Amino acid sequence: MSSPSWRYRPFDGTRIEEFARAVGVAPLTAQLLINRDVATSEIAEAFLDPRMGRLHDPETLPGATEAAERIVRAIAEDRKIVIYGDYDVDGVCGTTILWEFLRLAGAKQLEYYIPHRVEEGYGVNPDAVAKIAGEMGASLLITVDCGISALAEAKLARELGLELIITDHHTIGDELPAADVVVHPRLPGSGYPCGDLCGAAVAFKLAWQIAKSFGDGKKASPHMRNFLVEALGLVALATIADIVPIQGENRVLVRQGLINIASKPSVGLRALLDVSMKKADAKISTGVVGFGIAPRINAAGRLEQASVAVELLTSRDPQDARRLAQQLDSWNQKRREVERTTVDEARKLAEERGNPHAGGAVVVGASQWHPGVIGIVASRLVESYHRPTIVFAVGDKLAQGSGRSVPGFNLYEAIKECSSDLVAFGGHAAAAGVRLLPERLEDFAARFDAVCRARLTAEQKQRMLLVDAETRLDVLKLKVIEELARLEPHGMGNPRPLLSATDVLLVAAPKVFGDGTHLRMRFQQGATTLNAVAWNAPEKYRRLKADSTCAIAFHASINEWNGYREVQLEIKDIQLQEARDDAGREPESAAAPAL
Repeated sequence: MSSPSWRYRPFDGTRIEEFARAVGVAPLTAQLLINRDVATSEIAEAFLDPRMGRLHDPETLPGATEAAERIVRAIAEDRKIVIYGDYDVDGVCGTTILWEFLRLAGAKQLEYYIPHRVEEGYGVNPDAVAKIAGEMGASLLITVDCGISALAEAKLARELGLELIITDHHTIGDELPAADVVVHPRLPGSGYPCGDLCGAAVAFKLAWQIAKSFGDGKKASPHMRNFLVEALGLVALATIADIVPIQGENRVLVRQGLINIASKPSVGLRALLDVSMKKADAKISTGVVGFGIAPRINAAGRLEQASVAVELLTSRDPQDARRLAQQLDSWNQKRREVERTTVDEARKLAEERGNPHAGGAVVVGASQWHPGVIGIVASRLVESYHRPTIVFAVGDKLAQGSGRSVPGFNLYEAIKECSSDLVAFGGHAAAAGVRLLPERLEDFAARFDAVCRARLTAEQKQRMLLVDAETRLDVLKLKVIEELARLEPHGMGNPRPLLSATDVLLVAAPKVFGDGTHLRMRFQQGATTLNAVAWNAPEKYRRLKADSTCAIAFHASINEWNGYREVQLEIKDIQLQEARDDAGREPESAAAPAL
């Protein structure tokens, strides 16, 4: 993996000082807010205080009102309702929310259906629609986190007399499916303020609209309102796992949901926290959710059956929930082993075909690869080669692919340009799924590579660290870092602040700790000395010598142990100052003024 270039966000010292005074924050915090397009006092107030009252009325979500009316009518008529959810975290959480809510609303004939990843593949499939209408005897089918590309399946549902409500958030194609209602934040002509809701958030907003029917028409009844507030934990989990922008309404959903997970988790979430958290008293953050809970839920859909994850999240029995959580944890361990093997094989195959760093894209596939891990493998190859990547699990009749993109490159649009080779595809800018005939794989790979070559900009091809601000170490007081915590929750659209400092001295040689992959370091600048850690540190860090003068890029955090709190730097990259030119000038990427 090549070392990244550093690029700094624009810096306007006068504007930062004025904004800091107007908002009442430190200049460093003001600069970070400006970097996130939080440019007025009013916007800053909403950003720093993402309370529940800032959620948009579900009536404004396209399709939600009509869908709610149809669902309420189906419940009143005691008709059979089936919820069809995707097998990832988003689909599992959305299915759980809607299934539990409709039970609360009085639905007596209610089931959920989640397709098997290997046997059925992604999305709504015709065999499942026929089964739901026939064998399961459903009258109303509601999709969650899927269906927006199910053109043929929507027609089949109509032919079978099955009422169909599609709720989804994925990219809309050239044609909408002929469902009775489509609930989607980006429907053509929609002015919904947050078009980046995940599938579970769409399901949550629909449940909220239904709840209003059981209240006074404007507000939900108290017991339904309590359910919706508790369900925010699942919405937050899905929003984080699906890597949608944590901005606007999503920021409110995640902030409030994390609070709920920390203070009052459901029985199922409590069991997942117990198996995934190394420290019982660790702070519930987007990292804990995204790297601890989410992979274990995903493991069910990747290797086994995602309905087990729904069973866990709907459980009310702590002992049963513990058993199911341990099962998911075991599957996740197995997933890691399969992933490691597949990543090694995929890298070898990519490099046998030429230099992956020089092409427009990486496309690899093999018959022995498990469809449940190809998305993760694609992510790992993007990390290695910094190119849009699609990894295929090749079957006898179909090759199933999962793609991941590099920052700023619209993967969905690139795939769409090659879609004549595909049986089906769907997704969004950062991630997508495709299916094609095995004999078309090589042709598709060549076309996709050519499209990416033509569309990728020079900047998108370059691995970069986008640094928010250069600062001095003496600025990083506990009070400032505590204030920076108000920018949480972090994620896509609101990344953790990445800072840099130059002319810092490595006080002593790095020390290994933990499982041998992490390093402790100590840096000094003037009279200020701060401890630092480098997680999964590259080999080049181990060779650093004491008294080296460095430029460092890092996240600033607070380390708490034995009641003591100190500022700690989490190192993302280190450049030796010898990299400066002979005239002693800073590299161009490190030319931003320091605060």
